[in-house]
Amino acid sequence: MNRTFFILCTILALCASFKKDQDKLDNLITFAKAYGYVKYFHPSDEASGMDWNIFAAYGAEEILKCNSKTEVITTLNNLFKPIAPSVLFSEEQLGYDINTITPENPEGYKTTYWQHKGVSKGMNYNYGIYKSSRVNSYSEVDESDGFGNLTTSIAPEKYKGKQLKYTAWAKVKEGSKGTGHLWLRVDKEDKTIGFFENMDGNPIKINAWKQYEIVTDVDSIASNVVFGCFIKGKGTMYVDDVHLYYKEDNEWIEIPIKNGDFETNEIVEKNERSQWSGNSKGYTYTTSNIKQKEGNRCAVITYEGRIKRTKGESIFEAFPKFGEIIEKEIGNNIYCQIPLNLYWNDEGTYPKSKTLTSLQNSLDTLDLGSDNLALRLGNVINTYNVFQHFYPYFKEVDVDWDKELEIALNRSFNDKSDLDHHITLQKFTSPLKDGHIWVRGANTGKFQPPINWQLIENKLIITDVFCDSFDVHVGDMITKIDGRSIEDHFREIKSTISAGTDGWSTYLAQGRSMFGKKDTELTIEVNNKTITLKRDGSYTNGVTEIPIQKNTFKKLDQDIYYLNLSKIPMDTITQLLPELKQANGIICDMRGYPAGNHELISHLLNEKDTSNSWMRIPKIIYPDQENITGYENHGWDLEPKEPYLGDKKVVFITDGRAISYAESYMGFIEGYNLATIVGQPTAGTNGNLNSFNLLGDFYISWTGMKVLKHDGSQHHAIGVLPDIYVTKTVEGVKSGKDEFLEKAIEVILE
Repeated sequence: MNRTFFILCTILALCASFKKDQDKLDNLITFAKAYGYVKYFHPSDEASGMDWNIFAAYGAEEILKCNSKTEVITTLNNLFKPIAPSVLFSEEQLGYDINTITPENPEGYKTTYWQHKGVSKGMNYNYGIYKSSRVNSYSEVDESDGFGNLTTSIAPEKYKGKQLKYTAWAKVKEGSKGTGHLWLRVDKEDKTIGFFENMDGNPIKINAWKQYEIVTDVDSIASNVVFGCFIKGKGTMYVDDVHLYYKEDNEWIEIPIKNGDFETNEIVEKNERSQWSGNSKGYTYTTSNIKQKEGNRCAVITYEGRIKRTKGESIFEAFPKFGEIIEKEIGNNIYCQIPLNLYWNDEGTYPKSKTLTSLQNSLDTLDLGSDNLALRLGNVINTYNVFQHFYPYFKEVDVDWDKELEIALNRSFNDKSDLDHHITLQKFTSPLKDGHIWVRGANTGKFQPPINWQLIENKLIITDVFCDSFDVHVGDMITKIDGRSIEDHFREIKSTISAGTDGWSTYLAQGRSMFGKKDTELTIEVNNKTITLKRDGSYTNGVTEIPIQKNTFKKLDQDIYYLNLSKIPMDTITQLLPELKQANGIICDMRGYPAGNHELISHLLNEKDTSNSWMRIPKIIYPDQENITGYENHGWDLEPKEPYLGDKKVVFITDGRAISYAESYMGFIEGYNLATIVGQPTAGTNGNLNSFNLLGDFYISWTGMKVLKHDGSQHHAIGVLPDIYVTKTVEGVKSGKDEFLEKAIEVILE
């Protein structure tokens, strides 16, 4: 009897604990919905000027303290009234009193409201193709560049084929909201980037001098080596004692850098005394004789901002009328009423808040350490709302976004590190199937062992070997990674990747599956042997170069021309036009990203491009993407050009690596039937990127517009489909064949 009673008590206790945990999740979801409605659609001055990233964390922390529905409603009103005094949260649907937002004498007032073309509010770019406007009212816009960059460069001739090491001492001022970074970039003669590292995964966050370093190989076709440091966001960064080295006979030899110790006061303009320069808007570049690490001075980069008071202009015709409100059930019998249109005059929006100062003081004292639960919850809530209100592809992807929010919030309670949070954000956004989604934040590391591999014929095959000290060969099959089956290993990796098609997902997974921090170990099972490899270099970043793609262009047998669209500039294509006009066939390789050469399409067109609405930016005035008022349509408006090459046999090779601009290019080839397409489906993700920052130096990019095929059908998560499918084979890898190129030649010679 006693044992039965004990078991019953245990079960009841577990049930109560589960109920409490579920209540906390439900309360956070309720707050998340209110947060998005007020942030993006309530036009008060107070809401417009709010730091919404910090407010998300603070609100999550406050809502977690609630133990009843009554406490949730009280907390919501306490949170939002200071920034939106006309909103109302209640446990029943009430008639909204319009008098509460109507001044006694409305004469002399205008009305203000939000219009969003795509969205720029809270995004990294307050200019360009996406735009948010609080119409008729003034807002303070920070026109600074978002990062203050101090830079210099060297000629690479003496160091080609050698390793470079860049070191510097750095710290950020206590209280800085931004992060410090060293960066180094190697440019190639073909105008591509050979190497780039900017410490996005491990930024400088501490107010203590520490030496940081970046090491890379200099490509044999390097044209420039550029390096420096920057502070991203608001704050101050100190830098001192900069050195650059190259490796010779296993020894580091210093490369002289002018003013690497910043003892010369002038650092902004290149001159005889200093070759450093910095000109980012909203930042100052000075030296300090107080904060230095070595010698008498150090460099100082400081955010000052470039604040401009601007009046919101109407960006399209539709707008919410005065009296329209958001009335939603945002929780179990918890309702919100949020006006979409307010009166405004030179004194601001009506009514005015009386408690904003108290809220601001609470936000200013909020602890936002990287291990803070409120930070993680706030980032998830912020991310949810960006996509909930502005992601243009919910109808194309099968996702229960509210359920994904609940899962991500639940994971956040168990996350213990930046990397855990990074993975939660990746898994949260993965179901959106947007190949432009990229989560940056934790230092995941992009070093790899001295091999490459690819998934071919459902097998993991070694495709490159960069070291002969262990017994593996191109074509060998790997059966386990770190003791896990290939299926399990890649299933986990792919669960963190947002991709429209399997081609893009697999391409990214092949690289991420081998990446890690420098000198960490990775164990593989191959040829019935277990081999431990060290991630000791960057090599080719997980990409096995196709032999033909080493060429910018090449004249093949049978008078067939091969053009590598990932490398060949339009100027070179223009010079080749007389020869292409006489060729038997042209093969255009789009297994990658074009080098700005889409003018070639004009030489394949025999009539003017009339497809001018395949890129569509939604016009939004209501939440949850309800009643979208229309789209701003765009196209490329290409004109035919001579010489006309469309009478040739033209083949485009493509696969899942072709994304975004590459798919715009391929959309013309498919839509106007300009060539035979050979290979695999493209990435199924196109349209201009948008991006936003989160607390803790996390960052997410995404697609902000809807892109269709030229016939108006769905492109997202489908891509451009080949006329002739080609699959890479294990035998082809072993023998060095390029089955895609062979099929393209076969098509031309038919």
